Amino acid sequence: MTVVQSAAQELQLKKQFAIDAYRTSRQPAQFFERYTTALDQLLSTLWQEFFSGSRLALLATGGFGRAEVYPFSDVDLAIAAPDTLTEAEQEQISTFVQTLWDIQLAPAIKTGSLAELCQSALDDLTADTAFIEARFICGNHQLADQLLQQLSLQRNTALFIEGKLLEMQQRHNKQQGSGAVLEPNVKTCPGGLRDMHTMLWLAKAQGLNANIQALINNRVLTRAEAGHLVNSHKQLAKIRIELHLAAGREEDRLVFDLQSSVAENMGLRDDDKRKKSEKLMHQLYRATKTVKQLNGIIIPMLRGRVFSILPRVVHQIDEDYYQVGNQIAAYDKDIFKKQPEHVFRIIEIVQKSNGIITIAPRTLRTWWEAARKINRHFYNQPENRKRFIGFFKEGTGLTHTMRFLNLYGALGHYLPAWGKIVGLLQHDLFHIYPVDDHILMVLRNMRRLALDEHAHELPFATSLMHSFEPKYVLYLATMFHDIAKGRGGDHAIQGIADARQFAADHFMNEEDSELLAWLVEDHLLMSLTAQKEDIQNPDVVKRFCERVKTPQRLRALYLLTVADIRGTNPKIWNSWKASLLENLFNSANRYFAGGESNRAIIASQRQMSAMDALTDAGYDAKQQRRLWQALGPAYFVRHEENEILWHLPQIIDDVEMPKIAVRRYDAPNTLQVMVFMPNAERLFTRLCRIFSHHGLDIMAARAFVTEHNYILDTFVVQFPESSETADYQRIQHSLEHELNGFLQGVFQDDNIACGLRSRRARHLPIAPSISIIGNDDAPGWHTMHIVAINRPYLLANITEILSDHNISLRYAKIATLDERVEDSFLLFSRDLDNPKKQLELKRAVFEQLAN
Repeated sequence: MTVVQSAAQELQLKKQFAIDAYRTSRQPAQFFERYTTALDQLLSTLWQEFFSGSRLALLATGGFGRAEVYPFSDVDLAIAAPDTLTEAEQEQISTFVQTLWDIQLAPAIKTGSLAELCQSALDDLTADTAFIEARFICGNHQLADQLLQQLSLQRNTALFIEGKLLEMQQRHNKQQGSGAVLEPNVKTCPGGLRDMHTMLWLAKAQGLNANIQALINNRVLTRAEAGHLVNSHKQLAKIRIELHLAAGREEDRLVFDLQSSVAENMGLRDDDKRKKSEKLMHQLYRATKTVKQLNGIIIPMLRGRVFSILPRVVHQIDEDYYQVGNQIAAYDKDIFKKQPEHVFRIIEIVQKSNGIITIAPRTLRTWWEAARKINRHFYNQPENRKRFIGFFKEGTGLTHTMRFLNLYGALGHYLPAWGKIVGLLQHDLFHIYPVDDHILMVLRNMRRLALDEHAHELPFATSLMHSFEPKYVLYLATMFHDIAKGRGGDHAIQGIADARQFAADHFMNEEDSELLAWLVEDHLLMSLTAQKEDIQNPDVVKRFCERVKTPQRLRALYLLTVADIRGTNPKIWNSWKASLLENLFNSANRYFAGGESNRAIIASQRQMSAMDALTDAGYDAKQQRRLWQALGPAYFVRHEENEILWHLPQIIDDVEMPKIAVRRYDAPNTLQVMVFMPNAERLFTRLCRIFSHHGLDIMAARAFVTEHNYILDTFVVQFPESSETADYQRIQHSLEHELNGFLQGVFQDDNIACGLRSRRARHLPIAPSISIIGNDDAPGWHTMHIVAINRPYLLANITEILSDHNISLRYAKIATLDERVEDSFLLFSRDLDNPKKQLELKRAVFEQLAN
């Protein structure tokens, strides 16, 4: 056995020993020490084999340099020479590096002369950062010391710090998408390991020892902060080690495929309330939150050691506070301990001031310590309650204020119910944020509706918000609408008690208190009605209005619903959802104004509008009567006016001529499709299959059978998420071509496929549910509600089952919520009045949903 083979074998044995010891102790620091030592010994042995007596030096850099190497991480190295490398040295280095690859290490190596390596650090911030961690391993020790000294002397500390902070901000900006929230990168996410490393780099760049005890001695960290930092690092390091081990490769994203196995390996288990993967994500959330808290104190403090604004602008605010730059500071740092009411007083000043962005780090440190001691006694002080509700009545800067209070735990201490939802995740395939983050996102959306600079986003909602009073009740409704999540039971009902108690404690009048409690109780009413029921049906609108009761409640509920949906998951808000809510709002508004109140009036109004439009287009009364006879009176009840005015000109010339029509609908990525043709079995199913062929998501579908037994089916479909705008015309043309062929009887494949579920749905599944509700006033009519995992061809599969059971589908309301569907179907079949037949249908649908 060669020296290389022996060294490689010894490394694998030591690495496995380090892994086995870690699995017993779960101590990351011990793993890093054992594995780093094993790597150092291997490299020293190989260096003697390849470079004995050489003038070169080998240094560990980056993560290897700070002795934090994960099971499958790159091994960061630098090989330095006094001057330009000779051809023989370059060949030696090439062989050395290839050997490292052969023994299954992943070397990330920089080579060059002392001057070349120093120049690379000047040219590249990443290279300079790697060298700030560098340590000597073997070879020419004097050369290594010379390199490190030169790198330190040439480093512009101020520029280095500014560069790292800009780099951190850019990294955070990239990590804000829904994918990053659902599958966070433990290394680079906000509050992740890289943020901790950034704090240490800023200290090292100033010549400070980055050892925790040294940072305490230099008053960069308090002992308590050091404890928080060490615990957070330990938690994040454990998760990253487990990720590598579970994946068998370098993997820093907590992907769906690995979440359950990582959680299990960390000793987490499912229980009645939460899945083990949710518990894991909660631990990650807590650890990253602590890092973000410390970043707010330590980074400004380290930055302040280097930067001094000249001239230093100081402005007295009052006898207790002064402003320095864009920060507020307290003259007496113990003021929060001596006078706890100042915990909210300082926040009040920041919120009302245009020039103050944050609290100065030393003041923030003592404020945070006091905020952690908020208790029932603090809550019971009227002055504190008035200030807290004052944040909402002020409005300005409210989102920033609540996010700050939440980040530092003050919100959870002041409102214990809030503390229970901090970091609480829901793996239901459409919520992507922890509950507290979701609520604050909804608050942010509500505030944007009140600001002129965001009026272009949702002009209709903004106009309603501008005229709505009292706005502070809407802001409070966002805070309380989901505050009872995670307790078990109906969170809307449980949240009412929290809202009422808060209103009573914070001096709200009876009218505002009732509006707040009602909004919490019925915050899902509008979205459920719009997404699951046929809002063209006057009976549906009437039932909705009977729950809402007043136009003011209608406006408030509409605004809360828009803010809520937009704050749940960016993928589920679109122009189709917006139009549904706006249509329901307008129908309800007319109802309250005494406008539309029954089927006959609505049908008559819609028919009159259609007659006027067709007459203006040159169609005579005889053509119109023939069309009315073919369609039947139910047509005008089942379709809204803009659909009617689109449909009728397409078919009036010949009511026996099959026809398809496609138009853009509200937004560039959405189409509305009409299919008019003789009725036959499985037509709806086959149409759904055609849409799936083209990757189109079905947002809504209305199946209507005319008096002369033709189908007049209308679909709203959305282009594939992955397609570019340039592809829309091609997809639309291809769809129209296939639909025209379908009218001629061309349908190549009559087998119904089952599409594949997404990775997330496979690893974080939800249990499907089905309910079938009959209409006591109309025998044979039933509504079937389904909640299931979304996948291609799902609607086609379900409608195929309905055809097999001789059930007539009259209307389908498709609610696609990211990877989850909540669909409603209006069915007609007298057989469904028989419980046995209902059970057979449910069983067949369940089997399909399980595929």
